[in-house]
Amino acid sequence: MRKVSGYILTKNEERHIKECIDSIKWVNEIVIIDDFSKDSTVEIAKGMGCKVIQNKFEYFGQQRNFALSQCFYEWIVCLDADERITPKLREEIEYELQKSPKGNAFVAPRKSMFINKWVFHSGWYPDYRHPIFFNKNKMCYRDQLVHEDIDYKGKKFYFKGDILHYPYDNIKQFIKKSNFYTDLRSKEMFNKGKKFRVLNLIVNPTVMFVKMYVFKKGFLDGLTGFVLALLYSSFYTLMKYVKLWELENK
Repeated sequence: MRKVSGYILTKNEERHIKECIDSIKWVNEIVIIDDFSKDSTVEIAKGMGCKVIQNKFEYFGQQRNFALSQCFYEWIVCLDADERITPKLREEIEYELQKSPKGNAFVAPRKSMFINKWVFHSGWYPDYRHPIFFNKNKMCYRDQLVHEDIDYKGKKFYFKGDILHYPYDNIKQFIKKSNFYTDLRSKEMFNKGKKFRVLNLIVNPTVMFVKMYVFKKGFLDGLTGFVLALLYSSFYTLMKYVKLWELENK
């Protein structure tokens, strides 16, 4: 069987890191790229036999490409600390490793939980993010601040097994994370020359709500779907444009 490296990005992830590592403990090496956590993340990871490298986070494209440079093996499994690989997904990855993989990049559906409920609509499932399993010599992450895209050679293939995702334990954490991501997103828009318009504060949040709740069938997720659409429209989308306006006026 081909050997594989797994990497995880961390920053104060003591709540999640053990379960995340447990879900990929079958790989040949686990590399933790840590942004100088102040909790017990590093100690837990080292105690579980991981290789821990601390590197200051500047933006996601930079941190992920750095992670690839620290992985020894050609084939990579990548996770965020709040994600887990299911047994079914592990079986699919190991099947590819037993032979010559049919492609260079593989994605998997990501199933996310919000306040103790799995979300199956609202644009959250299936959420095919960047590849979960890939040949690092055939791809790289783009130099983007957030929601980094990838460049890869060949066709992208799809697994059936889920990635389990636990992004928010409560509304307070949603607001904290959204504040971090909207900082990066507004800076990225500013750097690209995106101009603030007053209509951004009215049209864009409304469009986001309708998109998530109606077109992405968030209403089928019940009250959870309504709350998600409201938070992403009124907080996330609104705040990134308010912060763009702030950057233009500094």
